[in-house]
Amino acid sequence: MPELHDQVPTREKVLIIGAGPAGLAAAAALKALEVPFDLVDRAAHVGGIWDVEREDTPVWPAMEMVSSTAFTQYEDLVQPVSFPDFLSPGQMGKYLRAYAARHDLTAHFRPRTEVRSARPFGQGVWEVEMSTGEIGIYAAVISAHGISERPHRPAWADDVPESVTVLHAKEWTGPDGLEGKRVLVVGAGQSGADIAVDAARRALEVRWAMRSGHWVVPRHIGSMPGDVAASREPAVLGQLNQKIAETVISRAAGDPASAGLPRPRQGLLEDEMIVSDDLLDRVREGRITPTGAVTGVRADGSLVYAEDEGAGYAPDVIILATGYETGADHLPEEVIPRTSTGELDLFLGAFPRGRDDLIVLGQHRVTGGVLPILVEQADIAAYLLRGVRDGSPAVERFRRLRGAGDAAALPPQAPRGGLLGRVSGALGTAASARRPVSAIRPGDGQLVPFADRDQLLERLRSVRCLFT
Repeated sequence: MPELHDQVPTREKVLIIGAGPAGLAAAAALKALEVPFDLVDRAAHVGGIWDVEREDTPVWPAMEMVSSTAFTQYEDLVQPVSFPDFLSPGQMGKYLRAYAARHDLTAHFRPRTEVRSARPFGQGVWEVEMSTGEIGIYAAVISAHGISERPHRPAWADDVPESVTVLHAKEWTGPDGLEGKRVLVVGAGQSGADIAVDAARRALEVRWAMRSGHWVVPRHIGSMPGDVAASREPAVLGQLNQKIAETVISRAAGDPASAGLPRPRQGLLEDEMIVSDDLLDRVREGRITPTGAVTGVRADGSLVYAEDEGAGYAPDVIILATGYETGADHLPEEVIPRTSTGELDLFLGAFPRGRDDLIVLGQHRVTGGVLPILVEQADIAAYLLRGVRDGSPAVERFRRLRGAGDAAALPPQAPRGGLLGRVSGALGTAASARRPVSAIRPGDGQLVPFADRDQLLERLRSVRCLFT
C-alpha cells in the first residue's frame, strides 16, 4: 500500500533540496510537526558532503573534522561510543545515514534527483523542475544545498599558465601524485591549513599564501576535546577569559608567530581560529613555508606577492582554498536580495525578508560545530511553515521580528533545547557580546560570511520561542 505522504499532492508539500545534515534536520522537524515534504538530492545516498561516494564533495577520505562528536551530533541520536572524538568523513556519513533511518526519512527521499530550477509564482507557489524532467508545484522550498556549491576563484587565477595545475579546494582528494612537485596553497583558513598539511606529506615543497594570520588550536587540551574544554570556561570572566585561553593554547600548541606564521590580528576568542594538531610542527620543520597573499601572475608564470613584489615563484600545482560564493544555482538571483556589501539578505542566516515560503539553511561559516545552528534554523523553518498553513498568530510575530533585523532577536538570556531536544553546546562564549554575528571583509561580500556561533545560536533560540 502506498505511504500516506505519497498520497499528498506536491502543491501541499515542502520541497527540501539537499540531504546533508541541514536537510535531514529540516526533514525530521517537518515530520515531527506533521508537515508533508519531499527530500531530494543529486547523490545516491543521504549525507550531503559526508557521502564519500559522491564526486562533488569538498571533503576527502583522510580529512579529520575540526569539531568533536559532542558538537557534531543530534541530541536524540548520540554518536557511537566506538567512534573517536573527531570523526572521519566516512564515520560522519554513517552517522547521518543512521539518523535518516531512525526518523524514517529515507521513505521521503528521492536519490539522484537534482533540482534544475525552483521559481516562485506568488507566496506559496513554487514551480520546480527536476533533472528527471518532472515539473512540480510545491507550497514552499527549503534549500539545504550547503555552502560549497559555488567555489570562488580569485581573478589572477585566470592568468596562470596552462602548464601549472590549478585546483580549487573542493577538488582536493589527497596528496597522491605530488611527489617532486612544488605546491602553493592559497587561503589562510581551515581548508588551506588542512590541505597544506596534507600536501606536505608527499610534495617536494609546500608554500602557503595568506593575507592574515590566525590562532592555531589543537583538537585536544590534555585529554579533553578542545571545544568541550572551551564550553566549560566561564563567560563572566570577559576579557580575562581571552587572556587565559591564549595562554593555555600557546602552552599547548605554541605561538603561531613564533612558529613562523603571521601574527593573528585578533584575540583568540574573536578569531576564525584554525584547528590542527600538525600545522605548527610542519611550519617549524620547514615543510610548509608561509608567504604573503598572491596579487598577480607575471608573464613567465611566477607569482606576485603583496608583501614582496620582487619575489617570483612558479609552482607546479596551485590549490585555491579561497572559499565559496553565496547563492544557489537553482534559485533565481532576485529571490534573495543582497545587502549593500553584497551579502545575501537573510534573517539569522536562513530566512529571506518578505518571504514565508523559502528558507535557505546554513549560509554561515562558524568556529566550532555548525550542526546546532542548522538544527535551530530547521526547527524555526518547520514551525513557520506549519504556522503559515494553520494561520498561527506566531507567524505575524515572526514577520515583525524578521523585519526588525537580527539585532532585535537577541534576548538577555535565551532558553536551551530544540524541537527534538537537540544538543546545545557552546564554544567561545566570552566573545559573543563583542563580535558581530556576521563579519565581512571589504570586497568579500559575495563570499559565505563568518558568524559568531554562540550569538547566532542565542538569537535563533529566542526566535524559536515565538512558536512554542
